[in-house]
Amino acid sequence: MAPELTPNSITRMLSGSCNLDDFHPIVQVNAVKSCAGAGSEKHKLLVSDGTYFTTVLSVGNSIHQMITDGTVTRFTIVKVERSSTTTANNRNLLLFLDISVVTQHTEKIGNPVRMDESNMPASTTTSTATVPYSSNLPNTGGLAGASPGGAPGTIFPISSLNPYQNKWTIRARVTKKSDIRTWSNSKGEGKLFSIELMDETGEIRCTGFTDAVDKFFTTIEQDKVYYISRCTLKTANKQYTSIKNDYEMTMNNDTSIVLCEDAAAVPQVQLNYTYISDLDQVEKDAFVDVIGVATTIGDVTSITARASGKQVVKRELKIQDKSGAATSLTLWGSDAEGFDGSLVNPVISVKAAKVSDFGGRTLSVSFNSTLQINPDNPASHEIKGWYESYGKNMTFKQMSSSQGGGANMETPFKTFQEVKEAKLEQPEYFSNSGTVVFVKKDNCMYQACPSTDCNKKVLMESPTEYRCEKCDKLYPNFKYRLMLTVKVADFTGADWVTCFQETAEKLLGTTSAELGALKESNETEYERVLDQVTFKSKNFKLRARLESYMDETRMKCTAMNIDDRDGLTYGRRLLDEIKTLES
Repeated sequence: MAPELTPNSITRMLSGSCNLDDFHPIVQVNAVKSCAGAGSEKHKLLVSDGTYFTTVLSVGNSIHQMITDGTVTRFTIVKVERSSTTTANNRNLLLFLDISVVTQHTEKIGNPVRMDESNMPASTTTSTATVPYSSNLPNTGGLAGASPGGAPGTIFPISSLNPYQNKWTIRARVTKKSDIRTWSNSKGEGKLFSIELMDETGEIRCTGFTDAVDKFFTTIEQDKVYYISRCTLKTANKQYTSIKNDYEMTMNNDTSIVLCEDAAAVPQVQLNYTYISDLDQVEKDAFVDVIGVATTIGDVTSITARASGKQVVKRELKIQDKSGAATSLTLWGSDAEGFDGSLVNPVISVKAAKVSDFGGRTLSVSFNSTLQINPDNPASHEIKGWYESYGKNMTFKQMSSSQGGGANMETPFKTFQEVKEAKLEQPEYFSNSGTVVFVKKDNCMYQACPSTDCNKKVLMESPTEYRCEKCDKLYPNFKYRLMLTVKVADFTGADWVTCFQETAEKLLGTTSAELGALKESNETEYERVLDQVTFKSKNFKLRARLESYMDETRMKCTAMNIDDRDGLTYGRRLLDEIKTLES
């Protein structure tokens, strides 16, 4: 006997003649189709009440999981636990937010026909009103932090938002609030910040520029819930966000953001953790949620960003998880400086860590990421207990060839021949104990922009004026920067190694400013400083990658760090290698 479906439920939900909070009909799923390119867990369902059928958009992790694992398939009978409606192309569209399976069925029930304008009740054919997300909205007249706009009206689920809607309000939790960032270019200066928002149906990113920063930055707090309306909706730039939504919001002069006191109905952030061992299956530049135990914590170091020429600070950790794999995780800026390096094996949870192929499969905490240290949640307690009981005694598969740039982290020792024979497909980090056999003196220094945040080459306009094209400014002086190329040899061969500012100064034992002064005043002493490194043996931490030039592929090495060779340590390492060969 066929299960009984709720009569006329499709009509009642679409017409607005029922309170969706209290209406939980039994319907049949007659077809399931994924929403291509939606970027989130959305599916189109063909749903029938036995008389009519209509297209329903399912949103949220719970329904997605049911469809993915085969619990909901064609002809499954379900109970609608939570639903809403939205408008698209001037017609109402049903949204299923949560369902439960009643039973599996093997055939279509009845002979339903599509619900359209011709058979929809007359009272609903001209209605474009959207059924409220919640019929019991709290009184917001006295909410703290309210901006102009008054109490919210109809609440829309985030998943239903699109640029073609004008009047909408969402109720969402701020899961992340960024710091204020500034910019300066030929068009002017400005500042911005962004927040990430979540409700039961999905997530969306919202960005405020300049005036919006002054208006909202101090009033918005992370983890609190707000009513938000009258933002501009546009297609999301996926290059700058890991949020699974096709659209993003921008605050404008009319935007209203009102604190919601009744926050219990809006869920906390939920992470979908990826095992470290599965990172080799994840594409480069993708974002993943990870949780692991930090077994090694590197020191804070400073590097010069190649793109901007600015000095940035970083710290690298080695983290491992229950999959039996470990990798390096890079923290930048305030995350690197604010991390407590004295912690012993802390649990590290990252939402939207960026995957890189920089020396294997590595991770970094980017502008889009949310970092938590020893979070108080079940996942954190579970992995900490596992590590203390079993994990700390395990041998782990290393997903990264480099375990970081901290002073107490190491890269594997390799000869130039071993690296060349490896047929590199991605950058390789390795240590090499080599000897400098030649120094290229030509063009080893250049005149750079004197600005603190810029290292671009300047052009001399006159003996007292130097132009930086990047900053579009004239300066009365410049600073010297090093870009030294040396040939380094080991017992298997030799290769050219490029040493930028910090590593070049370390190798030469002097600063670029001091060397520049010698070049201008004492050419003989300048030459002596460059010559004195020849035939000195050092420990080099190198990055090797293949480059194509004039139809020829060759290996290019860059020095990441240079230290004096410790003869005792070097000799012991050679003895260990000899013993390995003998065994």
